[in-house]
Amino acid sequence: MYSNIKNIKGTIIKLPQYLETKKELYKRDGYCKIDQVFKENFIELIKKDIIKLSKKGSYKDKYGKIRRVEKIYDKTKNLKKLNKILKDIIYKILKKKLEIFKDKCHFKPPGGAGFKAHYDGVFYFFDKNNKKRKGWYEYSNYFVNALVALDFCDKKNGTLELGKAKNKKYEELILDTYQDGSPLLKKKVEKKFKFRSFKLLPGDVLFFSNKCPHRSKKNNSKRQRTILYYTYSNCGIRAYNRYFKDKDESLNKNSKSLT
Repeated sequence: MYSNIKNIKGTIIKLPQYLETKKELYKRDGYCKIDQVFKENFIELIKKDIIKLSKKGSYKDKYGKIRRVEKIYDKTKNLKKLNKILKDIIYKILKKKLEIFKDKCHFKPPGGAGFKAHYDGVFYFFDKNNKKRKGWYEYSNYFVNALVALDFCDKKNGTLELGKAKNKKYEELILDTYQDGSPLLKKKVEKKFKFRSFKLLPGDVLFFSNKCPHRSKKNNSKRQRTILYYTYSNCGIRAYNRYFKDKDESLNKNSKSLT
């Protein structure tokens, strides 16, 4: 049980007894899924909060549809609760006290594009002084992603596809990429991985290492696919503002993570 997590009314649907299994899965594969962590009514509150925040600032595609909202984890009471619960679960699984490193809500409307296979944070960027930096590894060498499904996700609407984590250092991982400022994997490297497609219900949470290659396909359904995508690290909360400042000042033109 998550003994140190308070059962906030209307937030958690259950506290799984099988956490030891999740620890072993994460250790083996670099990812694990926990079903129905959040209740439906809490997810609806989160979605309402996100919609309000998106009106204050968001990234849109060429058709004017909202695709991404960032810097949201502490903007409402509900989002603060969600962040605390995710951190507590990560501690129970990994025995590591991590803080938020970056956050976003990703919208994939009907017809919305997917993304190609990549490792998170494994790229280089040029800072405001035109100095070459090592992607997320400028801040830390340990990252855990928490994906919270706000809508039903499946193959048809472009759910996440994950490969097992490659336990190597930045200098080795970046050799799998095109080394062009983006984190995209070379096609020959992508073909070596076996990707698992995850069907997710609203309230499910998927935890995975940034070293897991991942991708998603186009939304070929008539439903929107919305997810929260938080990244946690051991570099401390101050790195959060530093990351977004570096992102805003970066000279990169083709980095998925810094443009």
